[in-house]
Amino acid sequence: MPFDPPAGKPPQGPPSPVSAKRSPLGPPELAVSPKREPSPKNRLTGPAGPPQPSVQLTPPPGVATLSPSAGRKPALEKLQTTYKQLSHAAIDLNTASDELGKPIRIWEGALKRLNLGVSAWVELSSGGEGPRWWDRSVGYTKLKEGSWGIGLRTREGRDDHPDDSSEDLWPFNDAPRWMRVEAVGKLPDLLDALLKQAEDTTKNIRTKIEQANRLAEAISRVADDMGALPEGK
Repeated sequence: MPFDPPAGKPPQGPPSPVSAKRSPLGPPELAVSPKREPSPKNRLTGPAGPPQPSVQLTPPPGVATLSPSAGRKPALEKLQTTYKQLSHAAIDLNTASDELGKPIRIWEGALKRLNLGVSAWVELSSGGEGPRWWDRSVGYTKLKEGSWGIGLRTREGRDDHPDDSSEDLWPFNDAPRWMRVEAVGKLPDLLDALLKQAEDTTKNIRTKIEQANRLAEAISRVADDMGALPEGK
């Protein structure tokens, strides 16, 4: 049989959020049940709604997109190609340098046969500022190892301090390549300079020969006069 609640009492139902709490010293107090916070998922997503279209950023037409490694491979390929080309260029350069050295040795051999024994230089370039000066030249001279040959030199110094000048000298085929290339066109001028130096040296020698002959004649007379004297004991 159904159960009837006692008279004067309302039927029991689910507890409301706000309920009266009886205090022994005063009127009943209101007790508020804690409010339930929505879960993080509910806070982020909010109420369900129609699906939103995803947004994709695309470059404007005509603009190429590159990944971080997209340009790396062409750069490495170019580096490798350039190095291979440089290796071939180095071989050609050394071959050309060797070929340039052959005619220089022919020049040196021809000049050595003349037994000139004189030096001559032709200026390649020069300059300076104030008392300081510099020059570089190609010449035929006695090299550091003691043999005669074609050489290249650089010099620098100061007019106000002549003792502070310096010089670097190389055999032609040992000099820097750029100096050798610069000097080749001056070899005919070097031949002219050697001719002039040989002629001037010959004139000086002949002048000295006359002087030497006069001195020799004078000392010979003295020697002859002394020869007539009795020998000492």
